[in-house]
Amino acid sequence: MTAVHQPPKTSVLRARLAVTVLFLANGNAIGLWAASIAPIKLEFDLSDFQLSMVLLAFAVGAILTMTVTGHIQARFGSARVALWSSLVFAVVLPLPGLMPNLGTLAVAILVFGGCNGAMDVAMNGHGAVVERLHGRPIMSSFHAAFSLGCLLGSGAGRFILAAGYGPLATMGAACAFALVLILGFSTSLSVPDEGSAEPPVGFAWPSRGVLLVGGLCFLCMFAEGAIAEWSGVYLVSAAAATTSVATSGYTGFAFAMTIGRMLGDRIVHALGAARVVTLGAAIAAVGIALTLAVPRVEIAMIGYALAGIGIANIVPVLFSAGGNSVVGHPGVGVAMAATCGYAGFLLSPPLIGVFAEVFSLRVSLISLALALGIVALGARPVLARGARPSLDSPRPQR
Repeated sequence: MTAVHQPPKTSVLRARLAVTVLFLANGNAIGLWAASIAPIKLEFDLSDFQLSMVLLAFAVGAILTMTVTGHIQARFGSARVALWSSLVFAVVLPLPGLMPNLGTLAVAILVFGGCNGAMDVAMNGHGAVVERLHGRPIMSSFHAAFSLGCLLGSGAGRFILAAGYGPLATMGAACAFALVLILGFSTSLSVPDEGSAEPPVGFAWPSRGVLLVGGLCFLCMFAEGAIAEWSGVYLVSAAAATTSVATSGYTGFAFAMTIGRMLGDRIVHALGAARVVTLGAAIAAVGIALTLAVPRVEIAMIGYALAGIGIANIVPVLFSAGGNSVVGHPGVGVAMAATCGYAGFLLSPPLIGVFAEVFSLRVSLISLALALGIVALGARPVLARGARPSLDSPRPQR
């Protein structure tokens, strides 16, 4: 492995802050988007199936761009691609609120999803570069910023909708917030890119260990994606909540997840990674079950908060497990696990919509508790398969 020139510490710290800002801006946009889904459903008079097809456009767009963004970063540099993909993402945010009919709405959301997928891969890719130069794990702090952004976005969406404005206002606010942050910190992103020091991650057939870890990532982020995009619709239909009040469920989820990720390193140090995944998935499954058993807004707040606490640190642990499940550069395993996870996150909203059309939304959401139950049962055997000690036991004192 070729040594990488170590840049000044202040440069790395500025880059860390800049990457944190990207995650914050992206999370804020997703939070505002989650708040906008129920109003869009009402504005276009969409059935659950029609809404699921619209959300499928988001997933398709994201998956298409995710498959090529990593190669683009390897060619042009992670900082540059992270910056430009973020700016394009910010600019397209208002598009869904400007569309006059269902067809154009689907196209706008396809573009929106594609830009989000590119930004997601780019900011995580550059975050990995900064993390390596930083010298210690800091990825959880980036994801905490994303969760904080989701919390801020969902809260802002509630106030905007309560004031009588619609999806154009919520997504316009997301655009303005993102542009201000991204442009304000754009010059701090650049650090020596590792493209010349490490071979770019291309296609490699995943090992069984990575596939198992990826499967847990898929199930966990399946639940997370469904909560993000269906929690508001569920509270409107099952608890007779207004569109502004319906954002409370996701707000509670995002708040709990933010707190959980801020404390993530200490929690994993105290309990060990396998136990964190097992207990976290079990707590999240109980929270989902509580929300479905008692469809009231105040109970949903508690249930979604439990889900947020439980899910908060599962994905960072599983990404690390993916990196430890391959021979060679850990980024290969992380990329594979992340791809499985994001597939679950993006595909769950349309799949839940299809199930809701066949059965009911309430029945379809039971699948989230079942998925998390599988994660709880499978965490220890999967993480123990070829895992290094840091994955299944508390971390030693530094």
